[in-house]
Amino acid sequence: MSMPVIENEPVFGDVIYPESDGKPMADNLTQSRVIRTLVMGFERLYAHDSNVLVGGDFFWYPVKGEPKIVVAPDVMVVRGTPKVELRSYRQFEHGGQPALAVEVLSHNNTWAEMARKHTFYQRHGVLEYWVFDPLDGALQVFLREGDEFVSLDNPAGGFVSPTTGVQVHVEGVDLVVHDPEGGRQWLTPAEEMELGRAATESARAETARANEETARANEEAARAEQLARAANDAARRAAEAEAEVAELREQLARLRGDNG
Repeated sequence: MSMPVIENEPVFGDVIYPESDGKPMADNLTQSRVIRTLVMGFERLYAHDSNVLVGGDFFWYPVKGEPKIVVAPDVMVVRGTPKVELRSYRQFEHGGQPALAVEVLSHNNTWAEMARKHTFYQRHGVLEYWVFDPLDGALQVFLREGDEFVSLDNPAGGFVSPTTGVQVHVEGVDLVVHDPEGGRQWLTPAEEMELGRAATESARAETARANEETARANEEAARAEQLARAANDAARRAAEAEAEVAELREQLARLRGDNG
């Protein structure tokens, strides 16, 4: 890959570590959708963990002073490094342990390139490595045993990621991921937006219903208060009439006595 030097790129001593190769994140929409779904899913999963860094398509430099030893995973989860905005991950500076690397294939990937990346991730300590082809649904998963990667048997049929806890399987040509312990299924960014819109509309409708119910309750309370006032007025008038009748009776009794 070509790595042109741009302004403000990090320099250690006289060594420059480029942060861009000028190439797009993905070669096609299908590849891009899978990458963005995974990055967004892991970002949400670790949103409250300040020591887990999640990213995609940024350069990883594992060796100080060796800017040619570099790779840009499509998706990467790093444990033990502060969650900060990075344009490149310089492990010798930022620390941390690369827990998971994911490569999502496109028609431009070559066997030589993928072999080089497999060797790179194995050599530089990645604990778990996925390779997914979104065109045919093929999934390979490699787990670290000592200094070597060991291929997981039939990961497409379903497995639990030992480094992240997410549950993964393939349906047709789709990579399906759930939160740990079978939690929510990860959606594409477009699906998340649609879900958000639906939730917003549902919340608005629920708020409108609640406002209507509150208005009805207020009206009923006002009517009840009005009825209570009317009942109190009637009771007061009845009491006044009863007192007036009693007084008239007393007056009549006095008159009868005087005329006795």
